[in-house]
Amino acid sequence: MSTQAQTPQPMAFAILRNTHEVLRSSITLMSERLEKGALDEFRQEFASFRRCRNTHLAMEEDAIFELLDKVGDGAITAAGLSQEHVQDYANAKLLEQATTADDVGRAFEVWKEFQLGHMSHEERVMGPLTMKTAPTPAERGRVVQEYIVLPAIDSGDFDWYLAFVIKRLTAYGTEQQPPNVAVRVFAWGLQYASTPKQWNEWKTIVQDNTSNEIWQEMVEQFQIDAEGKISD
Repeated sequence: MSTQAQTPQPMAFAILRNTHEVLRSSITLMSERLEKGALDEFRQEFASFRRCRNTHLAMEEDAIFELLDKVGDGAITAAGLSQEHVQDYANAKLLEQATTADDVGRAFEVWKEFQLGHMSHEERVMGPLTMKTAPTPAERGRVVQEYIVLPAIDSGDFDWYLAFVIKRLTAYGTEQQPPNVAVRVFAWGLQYASTPKQWNEWKTIVQDNTSNEIWQEMVEQFQIDAEGKISD
């Protein structure tokens, strides 16, 4: 394999994928808490999941689905991804309304199976389409700024979301990435989708919510403390 092929490249769309990985780790935590019978802890984690997912849904529903549908000749509509969001919401409401431990457990299994299937479905459909939005990493960063970052900011909870994602990637990484790689992939992607003003604020949130070791590695190897890459 060539050295060029081995060189990491910024992937702004990894914001979406690594948020999925955070949501998967949250589901695992919920399963563990239910197994222990810790319903209060389960509900706290479910609330954090929903809060994170609300920002993630703003990224998808408010703009990027429409763009990917356009570049993919209607692939998002054909896959029924928005309809899956409606079903997920209904499943989540049933889980929220469950009261006894048995009812919570049954509702959780239905919700979990659908949620995990939905995220995998999104990744299969959306992943190839993201590469069609622009030809270079820098240009895709600009697409992510317009179609993902700005709608997420408009949702009103972006700073909390960013801190939560970085904390969870630091704690658990992903199935394919150790924590240092998972945090770097997300943060570097966001840097390439941020204006200098935005990144000046957000890099502080990243630094405050990851380990010093991971932060220093990102600074030394990926200049994560430099400016955001989107011109104001």
